[in-house]
Amino acid sequence: MPPPHQYAAKEIWNLSIQELIRFGKPPLSKEAILKSARFTQNELPIRLARRVAAFQKLPYIVGLNPHVQAVYQLYYETFETLRAFPPIETLEQEREYTQSLEQQIKNLSQVIPQMAQGFLECKKYMRPAETRVFLNDLINSRIGLRLIGEQHVALHETNEDYIGVVHTRLQPAKLLQNSAAYVHDLCEINYGSAPDFIINGDTETRVHYVPVHLEYMACELLKNCFRATTEFGLKRHAAGRLPPIEITIARGAQDISLRFRDQGGGISSKDRPHIFEFSYTTVRNEAEEEENDDTMFSVTSKLAMQAGVGGPIGKSDAVE
Repeated sequence: MPPPHQYAAKEIWNLSIQELIRFGKPPLSKEAILKSARFTQNELPIRLARRVAAFQKLPYIVGLNPHVQAVYQLYYETFETLRAFPPIETLEQEREYTQSLEQQIKNLSQVIPQMAQGFLECKKYMRPAETRVFLNDLINSRIGLRLIGEQHVALHETNEDYIGVVHTRLQPAKLLQNSAAYVHDLCEINYGSAPDFIINGDTETRVHYVPVHLEYMACELLKNCFRATTEFGLKRHAAGRLPPIEITIARGAQDISLRFRDQGGGISSKDRPHIFEFSYTTVRNEAEEEENDDTMFSVTSKLAMQAGVGGPIGKSDAVE
């Protein structure tokens, strides 16, 4: 079989929602499910090989880090497992491949926090720009891998409003309502107080989208909004209710925009250039300042202690 670098040199498909749903709505015909399997079987080894090649180009001392090494090994084993399957010609082969694929997707589901920790430990051995490029590529690739793999697996299930993992009638307002309510409760538990939220604009809009991606992006943005608004108000001993978080949905001719607005004091000029950097968070410094704070509003809460990867991952989700 060709080595990883030969796979890595091949071209990959540019993913889009339309590309994901091109095989049709389940239940699929034998021909359609085999076409989806062949596309998946051809595409995933190329994407995995590119990550393997990127790991192999890291500085030697970085590659020795146990977190980095563990993730590299996981990608290499996944690459070897999936490329070992013979070309899919029958439904029996397709079922066997899909079972293995489902397991490989699960194996790669938690690699980003581990890689972020590994690079945090190795930050003195790589320039920030190099780290940023590597992790951005890793996240973008991971999103593509999961979308392609999960889409093929999900095409075996029949759901009126879905084509695979793509919701064909997703109403962002409802998803945002649930996400905001969840973060509101989380904030109230951790701080003893939480602002209300308002959802306005084109609230009846429906779109084709992957719900779990929108939910992740929304929750990361909302956690920032709720935390900033609550802490800003509490630091100033604000009386009465906190100002609400406002979420606006705007439908364009070919796209949809979501705007999240809060009154949490804004992003400082010092922090602004770094908000999409990995392992960068304002929470750590605030926690250090208040390490002796024994009140229920201490920022050592689970909500406040972010890993510094939510913003970059959310941005990659949006771009993908």
